[in-house]
Amino acid sequence: MSPDVPSVLDELLTEEPKPQESFPWLRDKWRQELHDLPEVLETLDELPDRVDRQSTRDVVLHELARGRVLSAFVPAMVWGWGTTALGPLRTRWVLTQTNDRSAPAFRLSVQTSVAERLEAGSLIVRKKGPLDAFRLMNNDGKIKHLGPSYFTKWLYFCSSLQGPDDATAAPILDKQIARWFREHALIDLNPNKSASYAEYLETLNDWGKPYGRTPVQVEKTIFKLATGRG
Repeated sequence: MSPDVPSVLDELLTEEPKPQESFPWLRDKWRQELHDLPEVLETLDELPDRVDRQSTRDVVLHELARGRVLSAFVPAMVWGWGTTALGPLRTRWVLTQTNDRSAPAFRLSVQTSVAERLEAGSLIVRKKGPLDAFRLMNNDGKIKHLGPSYFTKWLYFCSSLQGPDDATAAPILDKQIARWFREHALIDLNPNKSASYAEYLETLNDWGKPYGRTPVQVEKTIFKLATGRG
């Protein structure tokens, strides 16, 4: 059984849900790192100057429906990394599966296995749910350089079929949220462990029910408390 809802979270969950605020992203840096992926560049050129969950979700689902996995994945990472300049390079590491982070990644070839594993995660999260998809991408379907903080972002967008607050969508679990749980709920979540993600899912569900909130809505509220952004 989950612990009681922390008072600071209770206050926000009683308020009317609000959409996430948009923020700018570093278009030129992303284009530079992904220079050899024409379809991805096309998608990047179509992104608005400011992105949010809704706009990103729309692009991810549209590109997945077209069978363009990398063109769906990169916008999810644009949103996930936000205004951080490291995002384009780190995403290039994921796509090239480099073993040498000191090497110029933009010169390395994108590995086809990455798209295959991303697609597998997207299919499992829709067919079997967030926990099975997390287990896959954390174990047999693991992608080097793509940890849970970011593959849960991918799984979230792939599964938000009914809207950004979809009740069946995979909630994001990153280090900021895990830290908030330790400090305010005395729950020690390890984002690298499937068992912790299972506990996280159960807790979000239990906390959201009395307020008529989905797990993703609770996750977004916690992220806002943890970071001041949302």
